[in-house]
Amino acid sequence: MRWTWTRDTAAASLHGEDPDRGSAIVEFIGLGLLLLVPVVYLVVTVARVQAGSFAVVAAAEEAGQAISVLEAKDLNRTGIHEVAAVAAQDHGFEPRDLAVTVDCSDGTCEAPGAVARVHASLTVDLPGMPGFVTANVATLSADVSVVTGRYS
Repeated sequence: MRWTWTRDTAAASLHGEDPDRGSAIVEFIGLGLLLLVPVVYLVVTVARVQAGSFAVVAAAEEAGQAISVLEAKDLNRTGIHEVAAVAAQDHGFEPRDLAVTVDCSDGTCEAPGAVARVHASLTVDLPGMPGFVTANVATLSADVSVVTGRYS
């Protein structure tokens, strides 16, 4: 077997440099960031959806409690949405992302003992997206049934 030495490798070996020496640290950091950033974003997105599920349940329960405590003459849809929106804001969501509907067994919720069904729906957007991009991850909903005028 015959060896052929070129001038570059012979000069490099005299100075103690290895021609096969690479930059593994740069590759490790590059690939680490390339793989780590999507995993962190996935975890943040899942955490946001979990917060949304807590928020929609809390909003429906708060609206249901408000309906069961309020008298029929004081019951209005705007006030119910505001009560539910406060619960959603506690979990970091905007009131515009929340929709609340109330259906009563008697149609008006005026008779004591009527059953009211509160349906809350919350839209969860991708975290970190600019305002002009609408990318919904999930639409979550919760239902609560309460008896109106129970404590009146």
